[in-house]
Parts: sequence; C-alpha cells; structure tokens
Amino acid sequence: MTASLVRLEGVTKRFTSADVLFGVDLEVAAGEATAIVGPSGSGKSTLLNIIGALVAPSSGHVEVAGKTLASLDANALAKLRNESIGFVFQSHHLLPQLTALENVLVPSLVHDDSTLRSTAPERACALLAEVGLEDRMQQRPAELSGGECQRIAVVRALINEPSLILADEPTGSLDRAAGEQLGDLLRSLSDTRSVGLVTVTHSDRLAERMHRVLELRDGRLATFTAPA
Repeated sequence: MTASLVRLEGVTKRFTSADVLFGVDLEVAAGEATAIVGPSGSGKSTLLNIIGALVAPSSGHVEVAGKTLASLDANALAKLRNESIGFVFQSHHLLPQLTALENVLVPSLVHDDSTLRSTAPERACALLAEVGLEDRMQQRPAELSGGECQRIAVVRALINEPSLILADEPTGSLDRAAGEQLGDLLRSLSDTRSVGLVTVTHSDRLAERMHRVLELRDGRLATFTAPA
C-alpha cells in the first residue's frame, strides 16, 4: 500500500470570530490530484494553509511528506515548505524586477542541498521549455500575459522538486482559455512527475480535471456530488 503524502485526522480550526473546520480527515497519495470545492468562506484556503504548514490547526493530526507538523519547530517547518511543498496562488506573486528565469530560481537560493542549487538553472530552463516558455525566459512579468505568468509560477513551485503542490484558486485571475491550459498543465505535471496536487477552486472546469473532487461544507470534507 502506497504511503500517504498528506494525512489529516480530525483537524479542526477555530478563530475568535468563528469555527471553520470540524474534524477534517484527508489523505493524498503521491501522483494524486485532488480538487477541493465549496462556497466562499467555507475554509478551503484555511485548510490548504494548514496542509502547507502556514497555519497551525486548533487540534488534530497533520502529516506531510512523512513528517508530523506539530513536532517541527519554525525552522524545520520553513525547511519543509521550501523543500517538499510548492505553492501556486491566484495571483502569481512574481517579482517584477526579475526575469521569468530569475523568478523561477528564487526558491532554490535557500535550499540546503548544494547540488540541487547548482543544477537549478539547468532544471529551470528545461521546465520553462516544458511549459512552452523557452522563448520568454528573459522577459519580466510586465512583458508577459497572465497565463504565461501563472505558468512561470507553476515552474517556480517545481524548481526544488517538491513532492506536493498546493494551488489556491490558480485559475481565478485567468480567462477561460488560459485557465483551461493551466488546469491541463497541473494535471499533467501530477501524472508525469508523481507529484501530489491539492487545489482549492471555484472552477468546475478545473475541478473536473483532477482525479477526485471533494467538497468542504459546514467545516467537513466529503466526496463532491454534482447537482442533478
């Protein structure tokens, strides 16, 4: 049996204004693409941030890449985020003063593995070519389309060879054609690189590209059932 890349058991999250998550259970395997849907304010981004070690749960067990998050200090959590998790957000968050290639290389600069750091430029060029941006490597974000910037953000998330990609509304700022292209890219990367993918989205078209779709409603996860 394949070990889970992500495992959540009984995860809750309480804020001073409201309780958001109530006993969430979730397992994601390597190479598995999972979409999480649900109404605005249901806690989808909070759940993604808990998986990404950005927010601590109020209670419950969270394990990512074989590590129990509650047992890690701040430095160990930062190391886990840098080496094992790639993040893709609705806004690409590219640095405007850097080229596409330089933006992709940013996460590799603080990686502990000197070999991975030294090979990052070659890997970045290969990844950018893989997503059709071999001729755009020296362009800055202002010279690129929204879809191109999001593809660069995906490549940046992959540069440190993470085992898990977390995507928060990655197609939310794109037009339909660019959004569909990005959805195809994320699913393809999950399949070909055996990377676990968890994306939260309001887009039915993105969700249906994933291996499975879960719905977060009233603080709990369940298999999504499309309305009749």
